[in-house]
Parts: sequence; C-alpha cells; structure tokens
Amino acid sequence: MRPRLVVAAPPGVGPLLVPEFEVEWRTAEISFIEFIEPARGQCRADKLVAALSSGVREPTVYVVDCDGYYPGLNFVFGLAAPALKTAAVFTARLRGPRFEERLVKEITHEAGHLYGLGHCQNPRCVMHFSNSLLDTDYKSPYFCDNCRRRLLRSL
Repeated sequence: MRPRLVVAAPPGVGPLLVPEFEVEWRTAEISFIEFIEPARGQCRADKLVAALSSGVREPTVYVVDCDGYYPGLNFVFGLAAPALKTAAVFTARLRGPRFEERLVKEITHEAGHLYGLGHCQNPRCVMHFSNSLLDTDYKSPYFCDNCRRRLLRSL
C-alpha cells in the first residue's frame, strides 16, 4: 500500500511518476514573489510553506520555481512542515539534464517528512540529507527498508 500525496506544480512540470506514493498531480500557479528576500534573491522557505498550507487537508508538496533558503542555511532543496501537511520543493538548483529525476527524489524526500520520517544515515536512501546535487544524484528515489517500515507503521 502506497501512501497518498498531492503534488502541485507549475504548468509544464509533470506529471511525473513518484514511485513511493499514490500521487494526485495538480497544476498550480504558485506565487512566491512576496517571500523573496531582496538581499539574498532567495525565497524564504518556511514562510512560503506556512502560506501555502492554508486549506491543505492531505499531505501536499508544492513545486516552486525559485531558489529556497531557511535561516542558518545557504539554501534548501525543499522544506516540509508535517504539522501543516505541507512541503515545498525548490527547482532552481535542481535544473539540468537530471531535473526530473532530482525533482522526484526531492518530492519523495519532503513527502517522507510529511509522513513523519526523519533523515536517514543510509546515503542511498531517499531520506538521506542532501547537502549538494552530488548527494541528490547519488541517492535512489526509494526508501531504504528501515524508512519504509517506519512509513508503513505511520499509516
């Protein structure tokens, strides 16, 4: 049994197969301009996720076409707020020849957080923390056995 997930992405992105989840793919114009920090030229991830969470009833990952950051970090590929059932994946640093593969991994990673999973020590597990595109490219789009067991127990 795969858990349900809503993915809301801008026109022209997706739908993509996210193998660990039963996904409802929606097209959404996501306004992020008011969350751009002018001095950094980046989107403040936590404030955007909080704003996007209004009306969310089931775990939802928004795909946002900007560069995200969180205070104390130079950038984030994504950010999840499990209590709000809302996450965002930021595409600016994922662009390139492996864009769709990277996007699927980051959607899966943030969705894992929405379902209560933390970061995993296994560098091949999709729940492993990515500090760079090399990390994202190395990990698989799947949960390791330990994370999958934890996920299934949470359902």
